[in-house]
This record gives sequence, C-alpha cells and structure tokens, in this order.
Amino acid sequence: MKRIIIVLAAALSIVMVAQKPADMVEIDDMWYELDKKNKTAMLTTPMPEPPNYSPYYGGDVAIPPTVEYEGIKYSVTSIGPRTFYAAWTTTLHLPATVTKAYEKSFEGMVGLRGVSVDGDNPAFTAIDSVLYSRDMKVLWVFPRYRAWEDWPETMKFEEYVIPEGVEEIYASFFCTGLKRLFLPRTLKKAGDWAFDCETLTEIVLPESMEYLGDHCFNGTKIQSDLHVPESVTHIGIDCFSGTCFTSINIPQHFTYVGEGWFSNNAFLETVELHEGITKICSNAFEHSVSRLELPESLVELEECAFEGCEVQTMELPDGLTELPDDSFSYSDIVHVYLGNGIERIGGAFKRCEKLTDIYSPREMPPTVDAYNPMNLDNDRCRKLGKVNVHVRPGCAQTYLDSPWRKVGPIIEDLPDGVDEIVDDTAIRDDELCEAYSLSGVAVASRLHFGEVATTLPKGLYIIRTASGKSAKLAID
Repeated sequence: MKRIIIVLAAALSIVMVAQKPADMVEIDDMWYELDKKNKTAMLTTPMPEPPNYSPYYGGDVAIPPTVEYEGIKYSVTSIGPRTFYAAWTTTLHLPATVTKAYEKSFEGMVGLRGVSVDGDNPAFTAIDSVLYSRDMKVLWVFPRYRAWEDWPETMKFEEYVIPEGVEEIYASFFCTGLKRLFLPRTLKKAGDWAFDCETLTEIVLPESMEYLGDHCFNGTKIQSDLHVPESVTHIGIDCFSGTCFTSINIPQHFTYVGEGWFSNNAFLETVELHEGITKICSNAFEHSVSRLELPESLVELEECAFEGCEVQTMELPDGLTELPDDSFSYSDIVHVYLGNGIERIGGAFKRCEKLTDIYSPREMPPTVDAYNPMNLDNDRCRKLGKVNVHVRPGCAQTYLDSPWRKVGPIIEDLPDGVDEIVDDTAIRDDELCEAYSLSGVAVASRLHFGEVATTLPKGLYIIRTASGKSAKLAID
C-alpha cells in the first residue's frame, strides 16, 4: 500500500510540472521564467493560457528589481504575455530594471487604479497613473476607476486626451468610465479590444490609423456612423462586433469582408460594399444589417456569412459559384435571387422560417443535397415543398427531374432576359416599362420611364419599354 501511494504522488508531480515550463519558478508568491545564462528573469503567471487560466496577481503589486533563486541573483527585466490578464491588481509598480513587455502583458486588468514607474526606468513612464513607453509612442495601460467607488472624483477620467506622438495603443479602455476619448493625429495602431468601452459617446479615428486589432470596438455603444480611414490596412476579426454604430465603411483597397466584422450590431442598417470585394468571410454579417447590396466582384462566401442576418431580399452576383452551409441560417431572408454562376448550394437555409421564394436563372439547376436540399427540412421549420422556385420558360421539367422538386412549386415566370441593349434616348417619360437587374431578374414592372430613377434604389438596370425599346440605366 505504501508503494502505491508513493507512485501516485510521483505521477501527480510530473503532471503538475508539465503544465508550466521547466524553468518557471515561484519566488515570494510571484512566478518567473529564469534565463540562467544571462541571469535575467521574466515575470509571468503559472497558468497563462485557457482552459487552465485563472487570474493570479491581486492587490498591490510591486515588481522587484532582482530575485534570488538557489543562491543566484537574477535581474527582473521583462513581463511575459498575459501575465496580468483579468487580474484584480489594484496598483502596479515597475522598477528601473523592467525594460520589456508584450502587447498582451497587461491585457484585462479590470481592477487597476494606477501604475507607477521608477524615474530612471529607460523604457517606461507613468503620467497620471497611465503607463506609457518612455518615448511616448505606446500607451500600455489605462486605469479603470469604475471598479472602485471610493475613488476621489478628481481622479476619475470621463474625458481623456491621448498625447500627440502616441502611435500605438495596447490598453483596453474597458470599465474606465470614459465618455470622450480623443485620439492623436499620430496614432497608427489600436490593439485587440482597444476601444471596448460601453460608456463612450463618441470616437473619431485619425487619418493616420493603419491597424485595428481583434474585437477592437467590441461593446462600444456609440449610436452614430463610424468612418474608417483609407489608411487602415489591417482589420482584425470581430473588429466591429457587438457595437451600436449605424453605418460603417470599408476602405476601398480591401478585397474581403473579414471574419465577424459586423456581427451582432443591433443598430447597423447598412454597410456599403464596394466593387473589388471578392470574398465575405464567416459570420461577417451575423445577426446584423437590414440592407445589403452585394458587389458584382464577389466570388466567394464562407460558411455562416449571413447567419441570422436581418436582410429580407438578397440578389447574388453572377461571380458566385457556391452557397456554402449555413450561409443564411436563422436569417430573415424572404427572397433570394441566384446569380447565373451558382453551381452548388449546400445547407444554406437552415431554419429560414420566412423564406418564400428562390429565383434561379440557370437552365440547369444548381446541385443540392438529394435528401434534404439546402437544409430546408429541420426540426423547427419544415419548408420543403413550400418555397416557390422561379425559373425561366422551358426549364421547369429540368428542375422537376432534380431534387429541386422537393423544395416547392416550380414556376416558369422569369423573363428570358435581354439579349441586346440599345442606347435609345427617345424613350418618353410616360412610356410604361419593366426593369431588370444585369443578370436578367425582374425587379419592377409597369413603371413610367420618368418614375424609374425615383422608384428604384441606386444601381445598374436594364429597362425595356412596352414598345420594345431597351436601355441600360445607372441610378446613383
């Protein structure tokens, strides 16, 4: 029995050591990674990564300039990534020896009252308890007063002006109580979660901005337009997710809409997608945006791109060849106009309870799952046999001979399209006409020509009059 207990204890010891680097040691309730060759130490935390992570450093923390281990003295020169993540550190003091930190070293310090730095530290400085790099190019940490009701009013920031010269922000303004944050004209980079602050009432990005990190505006409750400067070259995942912006632009040089960029935006009405965008990534418009016009340049959608989207009518460009799984799952989509290029449709319409019509201009039906086409048959929403499929004259039998017969009634009511466009300026304003998209899908009928420009949304259209005249019309 004794031997069994000893073996179990030894095995448990091995597992515990495996959770942290072999050179990580605990000295006076603080953890360090030791560089024995250079006699330096990096402050760290024993469990820095999920799922084992838990906040470690609480209360007032003063990093010592040196530590001693097994008779050897080490200079504390750096702070490791995620060392203070979600830690309830109230005050933090940096000695002169600490000259290096990482972008995520101070991430999520939810209870911080302030930071102080030794005056002879060559890398860091503190101004009004805010941690900066010594050259004032990086804002590292901003204190969060809302966690501390006993703070004097004179120490509470409701407005803060980041000094000119600052180029990067690594701090998050979460739980700071800030209402107005003024960014310098020199700012180039805002790191992950940088503007996560629900009390902000306004923010203006400078034209110098180049980099917006992951979740950069997450939680922002500002109900206004956000202008993203053309100088921005990087937008991180979920960058504008969970915000209250009413409209957001994408710089013209971007060729894609990134993962989760505009998801869960309750007040977002539209995002203007310029020609040149070729790809929309997963969850880009999840549970947001009520109006959206896709550019003709679009050729690829990732799964869940419009999951839960509030758009009711969507016209897909001819360049798209596939609708992947969950493209519109749980969305408010009612009418879908497929482009001529769509060859395959996966489980795109799971639990689309409002879907009534699919318009397919192709003579040969796009490939769908034979058993459950487009995932229309599911636990909550049995739409199989109930969605109208609109096709061109003479194509109904081809669709009936395919799994599309399970989708719903096959209706031959799409126009044949316009074979030739004639520039005829002699069309009278009182002539009745029909309007088509460039892919030949009817969008309006029995309009007087003089009403077209004021009735249709902006875009390119083919106009055909009752007398047979036709023209290509641009509405801006």
